[in-house]
Amino acid sequence: MQFPGFKHPITGIVVPLSALKSSKSIGIGEFADLPTLGRWAASSGIQLIQILPVNDTGFERSPYSALSAFALHPVYARLEDFPEAAAGKSSGGIPEDIKALKAGLESSLSETGNIDFNAVLTGKMRILRSLWNGASASDIRESGKWEKANPWVKSYALFSLLKEENSLKSWLEWESHRDPSDRDLAELWKKRKKEAAFWVWLQWRLESQFKAASEELDLLGIALKGDIPILINDDSADVWAERSNFHLNLRAGSPPDAGSPGGQNWGFPTYNWNHQRQNDFHWWRSRLNQAAKFYHAYRIDHVLGFFRIWAVPEDDISALNGYFEPSVSITRHNFEALGWDDGRITWLSRAHFPGEELRETFGEEAAAVQAMLEQVGLDDLWRTHLDGPTEKEVAASTLSDKAKDRFLQALRNRTFLAIGDDSWLPSLNYQNTRGWKSLSDGERDALNELFHRTEEASRALWEETGRELLGMMKRGGSMLVCAEDLGSIPPSVPGVLADLGILGLKVTRWAREWDEPGQPYIPFNQYPELSVTTSSVHDSTTLRGWLAQEAREDRELRQALGLAEDADLSGTGGVKKVLEGLQASASLITAYPIQDLLALDPHCVTVNPEAERINLPGTVQENNWTWRMKTSLEDLMERHELTLEIKALCGRRKRIAGSLSDFGLSR
Repeated sequence: MQFPGFKHPITGIVVPLSALKSSKSIGIGEFADLPTLGRWAASSGIQLIQILPVNDTGFERSPYSALSAFALHPVYARLEDFPEAAAGKSSGGIPEDIKALKAGLESSLSETGNIDFNAVLTGKMRILRSLWNGASASDIRESGKWEKANPWVKSYALFSLLKEENSLKSWLEWESHRDPSDRDLAELWKKRKKEAAFWVWLQWRLESQFKAASEELDLLGIALKGDIPILINDDSADVWAERSNFHLNLRAGSPPDAGSPGGQNWGFPTYNWNHQRQNDFHWWRSRLNQAAKFYHAYRIDHVLGFFRIWAVPEDDISALNGYFEPSVSITRHNFEALGWDDGRITWLSRAHFPGEELRETFGEEAAAVQAMLEQVGLDDLWRTHLDGPTEKEVAASTLSDKAKDRFLQALRNRTFLAIGDDSWLPSLNYQNTRGWKSLSDGERDALNELFHRTEEASRALWEETGRELLGMMKRGGSMLVCAEDLGSIPPSVPGVLADLGILGLKVTRWAREWDEPGQPYIPFNQYPELSVTTSSVHDSTTLRGWLAQEAREDRELRQALGLAEDADLSGTGGVKKVLEGLQASASLITAYPIQDLLALDPHCVTVNPEAERINLPGTVQENNWTWRMKTSLEDLMERHELTLEIKALCGRRKRIAGSLSDFGLSR
């Protein structure tokens, strides 16, 4: 889709598709709800709708854990709009089984207001199977033609078929077809095409519904912005069928910080960019071409990962032994230049355990720990093997929980991490390791100087990598590209994004001068023009929740808004003041979670703002990814005072001058 030619900064809303509720939707938001949302948005002056990922995740609620980078999730299907449903229509115009599913789900949902994802998906898949059984021969032929134009669907359909036959287990647990070659896949398609045809037909129908919704938004002058996660689940059709695109021995995550002392291990494989370069990034370009069927713009999730990703060994549980990939590493030649032999390198790169310390630390379990190590010569000194034990092996051992924790801590007592043959990087905690403390002052000085050189070279490499990969994504596309650039970012990131015309993200609560006294907020009118301003994100509290909790006594926020130190920011009035302030942002787009706009009308929100939070990162909670709007889209259209308030907010953006032609917003 071509991004519209807006002539002024614009206002948008952000909402998970799942959260929409209409008179026709069944237990969850659906593709066909988007035009209704678009009509309300247009009447309110909103010109952009941003949704979270809508890829097939199976029974996983998180939209960031996809089974396919291409396939759409059946849970968002509008069942009654399937042509195959026409044959079973009742006197009310809707097949009885669809009416019964809707009545049952909406009745159960009315008790909590949240989405029962498994129940919705189970019920819809049952009916979709029934609709498939009624598909005409001509429609099956048409879906076959669509399959030829969308080659990704073959491996997805086979993967889905086999996953179903294996009780939805990961392909890593299948007894057969675990490692298919291209030839194997071609043979399997010939043999199982008829059985896999259901999944082809289903994706054909889903794409038709989503494209129709997107085209209606286009006619309304509303830009649809998608969300493209950087990573893909290891249990996915893409990794199963095209694993050369990935490093399965590494998992992506993030390094330790104040909020996550152990770092984060997300469990997704990292990309084998060298392999992807050899075929001109075909997989990524195909993925973007698929997205362009629906979206006018898209958000790149975790854009920092295109510069460098925190890579964690696949057999680790924590992220403490991770490192940034790519990085300029320390080589054997570097060590030899210091006069170090293999014994010294081993001492610094493998955890060692003096016997007395081992027995004192582990007591009666010392022998069990010792059995997992190797003895150094005839000395009472023990060390890890070349390839272990790993964190997962320790976790699976018969040691007590206390011994496991101590053992894992001891395993991290390494000055260097071996990241390949004759290639090392300093560990996160290298200055507190046994090996580092054994070095002379001169040796430490020499190593610090070497670390500085390799770090500078790594920063240059990250900039080169980010420019190459993001340039590939930006090249030749009609979609506006935005980036989620939160966190501790390399210095090169803002410049690369600006050079490529990619909009960054400014989340007000985190857009601060962190190194200055009082950590003042960056003035909203000083945000970069090439950015998107937002009041909150799906992983944070809502604006209402933030004002009621963390920001309740925030004098710096009041100062940024030009308010008195004791100004009341509670309730609807507080939300309105913040939104009015943010509408003066220099960003070319402001896009607010729909909860933050609905908070302008007390009738549209729940009493407890925490109930409207979408996700609490790093947790497995019953309410994660289950929030659904309290107000239906039809009812929203009748909230005329709310519409006028939002329209007034949007009008503020139209008075801000911006050089829109600089990044292709104008035609």
